[in-house]
This record gives sequence, structure tokens and C-alpha cells, in this order.
Amino acid sequence: MKITIWSDFVCPFCMIGESHLEQALENFAHADQVEVEYKSFLLMPDAQYVSGKDYAETFSELKGIPVEQANAMFKQVTDKAKEAGVEINYKIAKISSTADAHRVFQYAKEQGKGNEFFSRFYAAHFSEGEVLSDVDTVVRLAKQIDLDDEKVRTIMESDKYSETVDQDMAEAQAVGVQGVPFYVFNNKYAVSGAQPVEAFGQVLNQVWEEDQED
Repeated sequence: MKITIWSDFVCPFCMIGESHLEQALENFAHADQVEVEYKSFLLMPDAQYVSGKDYAETFSELKGIPVEQANAMFKQVTDKAKEAGVEINYKIAKISSTADAHRVFQYAKEQGKGNEFFSRFYAAHFSEGEVLSDVDTVVRLAKQIDLDDEKVRTIMESDKYSETVDQDMAEAQAVGVQGVPFYVFNNKYAVSGAQPVEAFGQVLNQVWEEDQED
């Protein structure tokens, strides 16, 4: 079974969804026969890191909503994250463009470390206050999962893998992705949003059973 996931490192529900899916797989008898593949999605392509501005201020300007509304949303998200067993700290998180980091992700994917890259960069953004558009930061984080730091720096300072990111985005549009996380099971069953653990479990079992009937 193959699960394809469109996601962005700065998407809180993507991080929560990853935890829910992992928990569902822990209880799935055939988890060793499941392949999970991430694909790039740019949630806030125009985002720029602004030093001195907190997350709510930057987010409210990007989305055109009051700061109070942004903070109320963040409170709900933080509570959901706690329930999922993941940490989201908007007091230190920093909004920035993820376009360059996604190009490095494509390299990581070639090295068999795409999923590990996503997990590391979720935590870096939401729990550690890292700026994911900063070259040195991305190089350091990538090195932590044993990627070649010189290769990563070269990618960050060029436009390498831009076409691969664009292909992922085009494919997302083709399959009807309007928001992330977006999951496709065996290239035919689509699930949108950070579904509960039980819901993921039901889909896993249903897709598996139908596969056995084919």
C-alpha cells in the first residue's frame, strides 16, 4: 500500500496529521507493507521572515485577519497538537518562506530521507523557533539527518530542484488538493485534513481489504 502526502513544514495540521497517521500505523497489522511518500506544497509562498514581529502579527497581515483572531486560532491548534502528542509553540515559531527548504527536501527524498526531512523540519519550525528560509539554518538541520552539508548549501544558493517542486504542486492541483495535509491511498482514495487516529485506521483497513479482493 502506498500513501502519498502533500504537505508543508509550516502547516500545523500536517504535523498533527503525521502523528495521527503514525499512531494508526502502529495498530495496523500490515504496516510493514505501507510506503509513505511526501510531496511538496507551498502553503504560504509569499511569506517572508521579519525580525521582531511575532507569529500572530505576521500571520494576521498575510491572511488579512485581526491579531486576536489569529491568537484564538493558534490556541485551538496548540490544544489539538497536545492531544496528538506533538509540541507547537507559537511564541517562538517564525513565519518564513519554505520554497528553498522544499527544494532541499527533493534532494533528501532522492537520498531516501524525505520523510525524515519532513519530521525534522516540522519540529524545527513549530517547536524550536528556526527560520526555515535561512541558508545556514537549513544546512545545519539537513546535516542533522546526515545529508551532505555542502550539497545542501549549493542547492539553497541556486534554483536546483525548482522544477521538481513545481511538478509536485501541479500534481496537487490535478488531483484536487485545495489544502494540506492531503493524503492519497493507492492513487485512488483521497483523504483531506488531520483526520483522527481512528479514521486513518479505518481507511488503512478498507484499502487493504479491497486490495486483497483485486
